[in-house]
Amino acid sequence: MDETGERLRAAGREFLAAAWEVLQEQRVVPPPVFHPYVEVGRDYYGDAVRSSQYRALESVIEAAHPRFHPDRPLGEREFPSGYIFTFLESFIARLTISREEFSVEGPAATQALQDLEDAVRADTVEVACCRVVSHLTTASGHPIDFVDLRVVPVTAEAHQHRSELQAIISDAIPGATSAYSREDPGGYAPPESVVIARDRGPKPFELGERLSGRIERFLLLVRLLKPGTSESMFEVVGETRPVRQFRPTLGRFRGAGPGSSSPTQLAARAITLRPEDVGRVAGLDALMASVEHVRPGMLFTSFGLALHKFMLSYHAHAWHEQIVDLATAFEAALSGKSHNDVTLRLKVRASGLLVTERDPADAIFKDIGLLYGIRSTLVHGGEAKTTGILKQLRGLSTMPKSALDGEATGHAVERLRDLVRRALLARICLAAGEEPRWSLAGDNDSHVDVALADDVQRSEWRAGWREELSAIGALASADRPTVPSKPAMVVLDEEKDEGLNLTGDT
Repeated sequence: MDETGERLRAAGREFLAAAWEVLQEQRVVPPPVFHPYVEVGRDYYGDAVRSSQYRALESVIEAAHPRFHPDRPLGEREFPSGYIFTFLESFIARLTISREEFSVEGPAATQALQDLEDAVRADTVEVACCRVVSHLTTASGHPIDFVDLRVVPVTAEAHQHRSELQAIISDAIPGATSAYSREDPGGYAPPESVVIARDRGPKPFELGERLSGRIERFLLLVRLLKPGTSESMFEVVGETRPVRQFRPTLGRFRGAGPGSSSPTQLAARAITLRPEDVGRVAGLDALMASVEHVRPGMLFTSFGLALHKFMLSYHAHAWHEQIVDLATAFEAALSGKSHNDVTLRLKVRASGLLVTERDPADAIFKDIGLLYGIRSTLVHGGEAKTTGILKQLRGLSTMPKSALDGEATGHAVERLRDLVRRALLARICLAAGEEPRWSLAGDNDSHVDVALADDVQRSEWRAGWREELSAIGALASADRPTVPSKPAMVVLDEEKDEGLNLTGDT
């Protein structure tokens, strides 16, 4: 051990002894085993432990690495306080969990001192983002590694679900449960998975936002490829070492995640991931990247809005909000620039492009008209009785005859979301290649209706966008999911369909 390490350990031990005495007097320590993580500002005031020993440790840390020096530019300088407080708190947690008696020479102190030294000496930090997602699992029950993240399924029985979930998150972010402020983040919508993304760099707070965006992109790709009701419930972001500047933080999503009030709970459809999906997700990501072009000065694009509203439908508070979000996404994806006869144009374009044996053109045409009638009532100041809305919804071609009233709205959302999903896939694929049939650039789209009115061109367009999906092994994504026939509250597993006729030539 060099001189800097010896000074850190000596000052660290003196600080722990002084701080423990103060916190013990204030009855902060020892905490209960069930809640081993204390936090400055919540369980004790920082000034209570800013003793002479604190100042001595602060000085040692400032001298240990250039990034702590007072003459460092403000945007590049780090401050010892975050490390000192998390050093103290990680020591208390280790001591509590291992049920050790207080000692600055014991195993808990030794490990905490090593963690402090590692953190102070490090030039970069690793940050992890762990997002809990409902109705998502893997076929094998084992984790699957994608290009830049991992999906870890929660496979425990109901009575052990919470403990396994927390173990998965805490394995990536030590002390992650400290982010909950002793409150269960809530939600139970199996099958669930934890999607984990990691990255390393000198600025942990910037990494956290980037990792959350990476997971959101992954979920977009998966939701485009596989129909399902998989929702983001909550996420924990933080450094992967116990002594750190970036403490674990909890983020919840609009709608607070699936639960008793979730609009998708009664008509849940799980997404099951398999090893072959790794290539499909990467393939769709590359395909999207090839057609998404940065346009300087552009505030938003129709396609960007369509993607945003599609994803927003997974965070809605109520089914009618989902209908409005998805209708907006559908228009942005398919309607084009003209404001005349929007609903008719959507029905014609969707039935011309999305038709399959399982989803004939007349069913698509009729369902869009029905769903848009409800959407118009919702956004244009109309009134409607529950019985009337439910009667209309039961006219959908995909509505199970045995669906209860609560399920019916969920199936209606699922029908519209699947049409949006496939419309987005069609637009991505039709925009691919050196000579795209239908560019995303927002140019005049009058040629689209001309092409779809011609039998030969319409068939070519249908086949063309499906060929792009077939090239990445995702042809089945062009069809709608099977009509559920199981009773309420049973989560359906949408297995990969084989041998589908996706030509629409019925």
